[in-house]
Amino acid sequence: MAESIDESGSQGSPIRAKKGILTKQTFAAFELRDFRLLWGNNFSYALVQGIQRFAFVWLAGDLSKENLVLGLVTFGLGISVFFLTLPSGVLSDRWDRRRLLFLSQFWVLATSLLTAILIWTGAMGVPMAIGMAILIGVGVAVGQPVRQALVPAVVPQNRLMNAITLNSLGQNVSQIIGPLIGGAAIDIWGNGGGFALQAVLMGIGLIFLVPLKVPEAERVARIGRQLLKEMMGEIREGFSFVKGAVDIRTLFFLLLASSLVIMGPWQALLPRVAEEQLGAEAFQTGVLFGAMGVGTVISSLILASIPRLENAGGWFTVTLITGGSLAVGIGLSHNYLLTVLFMFASGLNAGFFINLNLTLIQAHTPSDVMGRVMAIYTLVLMGGSPFGGLMAGGGAQLIGAGEMFALSGAAVAIVASVFLVTQPTLRRMPSHPEEQEERASG
Repeated sequence: MAESIDESGSQGSPIRAKKGILTKQTFAAFELRDFRLLWGNNFSYALVQGIQRFAFVWLAGDLSKENLVLGLVTFGLGISVFFLTLPSGVLSDRWDRRRLLFLSQFWVLATSLLTAILIWTGAMGVPMAIGMAILIGVGVAVGQPVRQALVPAVVPQNRLMNAITLNSLGQNVSQIIGPLIGGAAIDIWGNGGGFALQAVLMGIGLIFLVPLKVPEAERVARIGRQLLKEMMGEIREGFSFVKGAVDIRTLFFLLLASSLVIMGPWQALLPRVAEEQLGAEAFQTGVLFGAMGVGTVISSLILASIPRLENAGGWFTVTLITGGSLAVGIGLSHNYLLTVLFMFASGLNAGFFINLNLTLIQAHTPSDVMGRVMAIYTLVLMGGSPFGGLMAGGGAQLIGAGEMFALSGAAVAIVASVFLVTQPTLRRMPSHPEEQEERASG
């Protein structure tokens, strides 16, 4: 399966790290043809997402000055994840993952174009914006666990952390470019232009999926009631694995804390904080996100150059503490340049946080439950943020956007500090088990 894939289908020799930040090890996974194709698709998709979140929150800000509306739109964009991610994870373990991914992305393309048309025709209002956010979220919810499960399907274990960080690197470059071109598109063509641009970029991403080869599912799905019964049983199997693996369970809990208390407020409130406290327009707000993306690219390159990291679980927990502390600074800052620096530092930190969390989960998860575990990962990561955004919007209505942003950061830093002190096995958790490295190298 994944162990037998390279440029033409064989694994090739393992790549060892050399001195320096950028080495052959840094880009090892790019030797694999199917990973390159998947990376290209993920890059364009992440570019769309970088524009998408920014465009929806900016649209909501134009439609209403109520902070609660920002939370409602963010909630609409992510709530579908809560209902559709787990069934999608089961399907990704049984059916053609490439086809599932293609269909989910085509759905996002169509609904993004429809959103642009509604804006251009003057039919867009707050209820319609929430409705379109929900529809676009359906495609994201179905496709995300499939996308996550495809990486270990086309990459051998000894290159998994490298592949994950390179994948994240592409996504983070997209996060630099996305808000910048999204903000520019909105300034030039209005909100409708921002959504039309998303549709075009999503279409480009679909081209990469056509030649992609993915290992076939090992089981054939039945139909009707039997399929539903099997799906429910397999979803329970995924949760049972997470519940039974103590360190994996802790990683998911900390990810949930981040999703609820950091990511939700980040998506819902940061554009409003930039507008109210810094006087930033759409493009200037995009520059803030771009500064964060630059930082994330740098830390992702550093992590991609490391073949194996001891005590990765401890470093992961430290990044959550650091991220919460930086969020406090961003929420309280009234200086644009200082906020740019805080965003850059947050990006440096986020590159380690995101990549280490996903690497630790995937490297310690058996392949036969990978799709379901990645569905739970998506549920926690993306399903928690809409509720966090909704709570953040309500809190901002009471105490202000900046103050709520800072309070959220302080809360997650405290929670992570408790886990760092009380969970010694998590602190010692390596990036991937040593015996897997030996098998892949032999």
